[in-house]
Amino acid sequence: MGFLDAVGPAADEAARQLRLADDDPATLQHRELMARALTLVGAWVRHLPGGTAHLPDSELTTAHGWVRHLAARQSPGGTFVGGDNVLSPPDSAFTVNDVCDALELLAPYRASVPAAGALADDLDAIVHRATPALLTGGVHTPNHRWEISSALARIHRLHPSPQLVERIDEWLAEAPDIDADGLWSERSPNYAAAVSCPSFLVLASVLDRPELLDPVRRSLDATLALLLPDDTVETVQSRRQDQSHPFGIGAFAPLLWHVAVLDDRADLAAVAARAAVAEMWQPGAVAARAMTDPVLGRPLPAVAPLPAGSPLTPAVHAFADARLVHVREPDRSVVLFAGSDVPAEGHVRSGLANSPTFLRVFSGAVVLSDVRLSREFFGLGPFRPTTLESFGVPESFRVPQSLGVPESPGVPQPLGVPQPLGAGRFRLTETVTAGYHQPLPAADRRRDGAYALGDEGRFSASMSFGSRAVDTVSLTTTVDVEVTPGAVTLDVTTAGADVPWSLQLTFRAGGTFTGVSTDRATGERVLAEGTGTYRVGDSVVSFGPGNGACPAQPAFYAPGQDYAFLGGTDRPAGEHVHVTGRSPGTVRVVIGTGR
Repeated sequence: MGFLDAVGPAADEAARQLRLADDDPATLQHRELMARALTLVGAWVRHLPGGTAHLPDSELTTAHGWVRHLAARQSPGGTFVGGDNVLSPPDSAFTVNDVCDALELLAPYRASVPAAGALADDLDAIVHRATPALLTGGVHTPNHRWEISSALARIHRLHPSPQLVERIDEWLAEAPDIDADGLWSERSPNYAAAVSCPSFLVLASVLDRPELLDPVRRSLDATLALLLPDDTVETVQSRRQDQSHPFGIGAFAPLLWHVAVLDDRADLAAVAARAAVAEMWQPGAVAARAMTDPVLGRPLPAVAPLPAGSPLTPAVHAFADARLVHVREPDRSVVLFAGSDVPAEGHVRSGLANSPTFLRVFSGAVVLSDVRLSREFFGLGPFRPTTLESFGVPESFRVPQSLGVPESPGVPQPLGVPQPLGAGRFRLTETVTAGYHQPLPAADRRRDGAYALGDEGRFSASMSFGSRAVDTVSLTTTVDVEVTPGAVTLDVTTAGADVPWSLQLTFRAGGTFTGVSTDRATGERVLAEGTGTYRVGDSVVSFGPGNGACPAQPAFYAPGQDYAFLGGTDRPAGEHVHVTGRSPGTVRVVIGTGR
């Protein structure tokens, strides 16, 4: 069975839905128009081998209608009008990639089927108008370089030109932005699956440079290492839109299938088989694109026992640059994260890893999706650890050899150098500071009171902050995490300012709590004493003990002034419960996973 056999039912349903679509094409963006056209072209070609059962040419007529609307959106410069990014070369490249795949599918029928020839002629005209813009246009995200390059490669496959290859080589000379652990610089599963990996796969094929498959292989190894029990890929480390949402493995299906076949990888094949029948975005377009890749027509290798060292085996997977750890066991996953970009950059921003989630626990049907720690400290937001040290990993786990294992036990090591001490122990730390500013020195005072507008880390004001002495207030938070067979234990230690804090546990919806009450002041669910539980079906996770509840230590979530001054929040969806406390001191919270 090839990839198309697996994804075919979903692709057929997508095509059926498009035949019934009655929305106004004028309301659709250029990428959606071409994705729809590609879906119907793919469906038409895919069913042609059925002889008299093939789809009628009306499929191509419908697709051609969308393509005419697409052509009307093309600017005189060749880019497409519409979307947040105005006259964007990279956004146009996404559409041109689909145009080129449709042309490749139609090529055998262009001369013999009039509807196919007319459609292909209009698609070719779009490509010719877009080519100069893609040859000279710029980008504004890392993955855009590869999307434009793959579009140029597809154009080169249709209309060979040394100038196209020269421009691709300019982008490739910057080198793939992938780290030693297999994460692209945006750390996003979404963009790895949709842009960076498929682009390099196309580049390797069209340019006949097999070495360009290396970043794809490394990225897929990282994907397997980040695969969670519910067949989603961890996203907390992402710097893009997917950092706050689960991301299913379905988007990786053609990539997994391609490399599994090419490299005879049983572990990739095991996941590829599930991914190909999982939910995916635009399965009709996915199937059409797959028809341009001969490797996807071949069956997967046999799913044999996983080889030693496979990223799918129980292990502690460490991602040093992202400061991320995934402790994978047969019946439980624990994720620790200390790689938010916010502490270093000083603000929340698109393109940064903003999440303050530092722990996730998957145990049976219960998903503790987000553990966050809020503090009332100058509006600087939740605990975002800046270091992640490892004190040891369970002896039964395979430690990837590339990480290295030092001989002397008992000494905390930077992430990426774990030690076999018999238990998984990790330390996450952060120190935040704020201050009160002294009067300006005499030389910096102005009679008109018009001082420079500046940002002092919490807010902006016309006060020439850089010229003032500061009285500093600090708060250091340390969370020690121990992963044992039956529990994940947190020791929350705070030092410095006397402030309240609240540990928010967010569970994926669908379960029921016991042992909790409601904070009268905030209306939040709180564990004041004893042990609470969260049950989903037969799976139960416990948490506690409670640490009291009173006005001096309220249950709350504080997203930080970047959100709060606009009335917004980054609070995750789900069922929330809090364990509260005050700094300074240490509080232990045990998350029991019932094994």
